[in-house]
Parts: sequence; C-alpha cells; structure tokens
Amino acid sequence: MNLEQKLRQLKQASGSRDRDKELEQTLEYLRRLENPQPTRKLPAQRFAKGIEEYVEGEVLKNSRGEFFLAREAFPFGRPYGKLRIGDIPSADLSPLNLVLRDAAMPDASRLVFLDTETTGLAGGTGTCAFLIGIGNVEGMKFVVRQFFLRDYPEEKAMLEALAEALEPCQGIVTFNGKTFDVPLLETRYALARMKSPLDRLIHFDALHPARRLWKLRLESCKLTDLEEAILGISREGDVPGSEIPAIYFDYLRSGDARGLQPVFYHNALDVVTLAAITVELARALGDGGAEALGSPLDLFSLSRILGTAGSKEKSISTCRQALAAGLPQPVESLALKHLAAEFKRKRQHESAVELWLELSRREPPLAVEALEELAIHYEHHLRDLRQALEFTLAALARLEEQFPSLAHRNRFARRMERLQRKLARASSAVHLPLN
Repeated sequence: MNLEQKLRQLKQASGSRDRDKELEQTLEYLRRLENPQPTRKLPAQRFAKGIEEYVEGEVLKNSRGEFFLAREAFPFGRPYGKLRIGDIPSADLSPLNLVLRDAAMPDASRLVFLDTETTGLAGGTGTCAFLIGIGNVEGMKFVVRQFFLRDYPEEKAMLEALAEALEPCQGIVTFNGKTFDVPLLETRYALARMKSPLDRLIHFDALHPARRLWKLRLESCKLTDLEEAILGISREGDVPGSEIPAIYFDYLRSGDARGLQPVFYHNALDVVTLAAITVELARALGDGGAEALGSPLDLFSLSRILGTAGSKEKSISTCRQALAAGLPQPVESLALKHLAAEFKRKRQHESAVELWLELSRREPPLAVEALEELAIHYEHHLRDLRQALEFTLAALARLEEQFPSLAHRNRFARRMERLQRKLARASSAVHLPLN
C-alpha cells in the first residue's frame, strides 16, 4: 500500500468517526425532547410566600421579562429628623455648583437619588446590584421605588425598568456613587448589552463634599453616621450594610424572603437620607450657611471649601468666624495657615505676614512653612535680603530640632547659599571704586 492509499484510508476512518459523533449528538437531542428536564424555579417559586408577602410591591413585566417593584410615598408634611420631606423639593440646590463645577445642578424636581444593595463590595463583573432604590419628587410626595432582582435571569428586565424610570431625570445624586454604584450599574448594562441611562445624567456624589464639610468634627462620615449627627435620626431595626449580601444569598438558596424585609427598609432610608443630606449641604454652602453651622470646626471646613471653589471673600470671613468662635490649637494653626494663603492670593501681604509671624512661633512643620513664606516675601517683594536670610537660618535651626529629611534641609541650605551670594554681590557693588 503506497502513501496515497494510506492517507485515503485514514480520511475514510476519520469521516466515519465524525458521522458517528454527529449521530450520537442527534440521538441525545431527541432523548431530551422525549424527557424534558424541569424548568429551574426562581427562589420565589420554591417557597410558599414570595417577596410580595413581606414587602409592599408587585411583580411587573416588560419586554425583557419580569421583575419586582416596591414603592413607598413620603408626604411632604412628614418630619424627617430636623427636616421635613417637603424641604427636599423646595430646596435651592444651586450652591452645590461650587463643588460640582463642570455643570449646573438641576432643579430638585428633575433629580433622582440613587442607592444600591449589591452581592459584594469589591465591584467587578462578578458583583451584581440586586436592589436598586431611587427617590424623586412626584406631585406632593417624595416617592421611593425599589427594583428587586428575584433571581439573576430577571436582571435585564430590572435594568430596562430602571432606564425607563430615569428618562425624565436630568441629574443623579449618590453617596460614593462615582466610585461604586454608577460604575457597577454601567458594567451590568454593558454585560447585558444594553445602553446605560446614567452617562447622560449630571452626577453629584454627596460623599466628597460631606467629608470635606464634616470630617473634622465627626469620626465617621458614613451615610448612617451623618444621618444621626446632622439630621438627628437614630435608626431602629436596621440591618448593617456588611450583612446584606449574605442575606440575599440565603434568599437565593432557600427561597425564603422573610430576611429581605429589613434590607428594603435599609435601602429606602438610605435614599431619603441621601436627599436630606444633599439639602443640608446646599444650605451650608449657600448664603447664610456659615451662620447656620453651629460648630467652629464645620465653619473652618466650610472656609476651605469656599476657598477651593474660588469664593475668596466668603472663605476669609468664614475662617475668621471659626477662629473667633474658638478652635483646638492644632486646627487653629491650620486655620491661620489657610487665612494667610487667602491673603497672599489677594495680594494683602501685610495681613499674610502678620499671620506667618504668628505661625513661625508655633510647632513644626507649620512653623517651618511660615518661615519659608516669610523668606520668600522679604526676598522677592520687599527686596530685603538680610531679613530673608534671617528667616531662612531660623527655618534651618527649627529643622535641625526636628531631625527632618535631608531633602528639607537641602532646600533651605540652597536658599541660604543663594541669599549669601546675592548679599556678597550687593556688598561688592557698593564698594566698587569710581573711575
């Protein structure tokens, strides 16, 4: 048998095996048709009572399938800590433009407040938002809607329903949403091959301005801690956020929805609290906000926010209020430094020098920073090289006391050498003989 005959024989054998494999696959398919497997049941179908037995809501259907929607309306007259629900739609949110910067805050009636409960806190493609709460103004009520994922096959239906609910909105408010909630939802829309409704919305993340305003006074700026400290609300019967993913996985395994009731409660309160905290932030940043803040620490924090936003006059007056009200010494030094920097930007050098002289008598590193500012001022603005050299030498002496890094000492040593050279040239110029 020659080589060509052997190859023909191998091809025939291979073709026979492929035909046998195809036949086996066809037979297996026919067997499945005769004995179909039972359809996988949702958790709600595996237990006698579904989520609708424990949470007020209904199962709805759209072009993508079914999902569960809970709805709760809060009338405007209802108290919510130090506020009333009606303060949300009537609030002037335009002061938030100071921290939003690249966009204008929409009217409260065109905003949606969003919070999610997820299967994990790490993010990534494996994390899913199983409960999405949104709150917005409807007529004379603040309405919270909660889109719930009874099981993973319903995710597309839930995402489509959320997109429809967001259509009338111009802006979205979250708490750490720029880092977590919005990227997570955009990932879920991408995996579902659906267009995200979030990218067109103006996004205000309340976490960052809340931290900047209240962090000096409060140990924690978590939403629930702000709720208690700023709004005066203490939750009862709430579930810790860290336990929520495990509660959902228990539901998926058992089908028993009883444990989910406090999760819906937690999420709904987060949405309303987010709206109330946004109102408080707008009040603090608006005209008269400094008078409304009772803590000198909050006043100083507000002055820094105003300074960063470019409101120099307000920043200076607010910082002076904080200093007059009394600050702890470490914070007082920071306030003096901030005030000096604002005076420097406004070219009010005499006022800045007065504050730098006060700071130069305090503890490093602020004392060293103040001495450097004084050296710069006397060298470049007053052209007093000898006084600039004295402040530089004083800074070097303070640095030696604190055993700082070599880089700090080298910077002042170079300044000292430059000033000494300038003084030497100036001295020689004075003594040049006349021709």
